[in-house]
Amino acid sequence: MKFSFSFFLVLISLTICAQNFEEFIKAGDKQYSEEKYLESAKSYDQALSIDEGDKGQYYNAACSWALTGDTIKSMKYLMQSANKGWKGLKHIKRDKDLKSLHSIQGWEKVLSIVQANKDEYEKDFDKPLKNQLEEIHVRDQTLRQLYVDAEEKFGRGSEEMDYFWSLVSEQDSLNELEVIAIIDKHGWVGKSVVGGQANSTIWLVIQHAPLSVQEKYLPMLEASVKEGESRGSHLALLADRIQMRNEKPQTYGSQITRDEVTEEQIVYEVWEPQYINQRRKEVGLGPIEDYVKRWGIEWTVQQKEK
Repeated sequence: MKFSFSFFLVLISLTICAQNFEEFIKAGDKQYSEEKYLESAKSYDQALSIDEGDKGQYYNAACSWALTGDTIKSMKYLMQSANKGWKGLKHIKRDKDLKSLHSIQGWEKVLSIVQANKDEYEKDFDKPLKNQLEEIHVRDQTLRQLYVDAEEKFGRGSEEMDYFWSLVSEQDSLNELEVIAIIDKHGWVGKSVVGGQANSTIWLVIQHAPLSVQEKYLPMLEASVKEGESRGSHLALLADRIQMRNEKPQTYGSQITRDEVTEEQIVYEVWEPQYINQRRKEVGLGPIEDYVKRWGIEWTVQQKEK
């Protein structure tokens, strides 16, 4: 009886620790987004003192500590991230959060570990196809990354912005032709063949394609998600866009539009909105309340589960 009771206490303790770990990680993520870097770093510290994290959590801790100026703690966490399999070599080199680490001891060693992780991960990839899709990714995203600055400079609805979007549309058409040729030859190529970014490029291009193209290739994305080769969140975003373009309520709440009267941004109509978080969770999306905050929207529909 004594053994059973002790075992029960251990289980309770482990449950509490797991809860605290997740709470501290969530707090760290939130504080980072609010640019409260010291608070964020301390939250990650607390979480990772309770339980072992994954490579992304150690990486985020490294970023927060680097932004506080503590390069020693930052490098410690970055090394742990690398040892746990971090393979984003391009990302780590470009990450402005980690700029202060570039000249300190240990940086080159981290890069060598990350390079080895990347090489191991990609050893069986179709490298030419991966490179082709990643080049398309650059062409799809570069102008879109500049539109906020362009709109602030020229104003929404200006001639300059009309021209800007005409350039985007022209590039989208070229990307679409190239990606459709890839799909028709290779299928909806999964991440085990070309990696995550190249796989996401196919979705990005189809997401920007005409409705008829989106409807044609949606079943192929559905099959890829079921096989674990593509992200459920991509399926949700494409499905929502198709529903919106067909003037039907969306499923996951990913599509944001403008109120015709107030011109304020709003969530496009959702069917059974009281169950939206349950549906979002099933495809790997976070709560709708958090998602819409980036547009200054407040979600007030109380959530339920079936």
